[in-house]
Amino acid sequence: MNGQKSDRPRYVRDSIELPPEPRAAGTARHFVFDHVCPHVGADVAETAMLLTSELVTNVIVHARTPMRLDVDVTDEAVRVAVVDDAARTPAIRRAHEARLTGRGMNLVETLASQWGVEPNPPGKKVWFELSA
Repeated sequence: MNGQKSDRPRYVRDSIELPPEPRAAGTARHFVFDHVCPHVGADVAETAMLLTSELVTNVIVHARTPMRLDVDVTDEAVRVAVVDDAARTPAIRRAHEARLTGRGMNLVETLASQWGVEPNPPGKKVWFELSA
């Protein structure tokens, strides 16, 4: 999917710049909660916060660049995107029982209605949608 349909009623569209630091994941969760929760059920908001945390953590651990978090809420869906400056795309890895990491994109794949990666030179945009 390349973008949003412009004919959907839009409740929220906002962005925040975040540093590649561990505290960014908490900041991102709060940002998503504040923008999503008033418009959707608690289960959708909690899932959006979890998946956002996973995408932001991927940037902190792997890309190590500043990032932008975009939140777009319509009557049909919640769309969250994280834009960073690293071209390497995330991969769904087989989770190893002994490892505590490596499950983030599996969660995105399992819980999101849809998700994707788009080039955004010099880096990429990783996004997910949840049905509202």
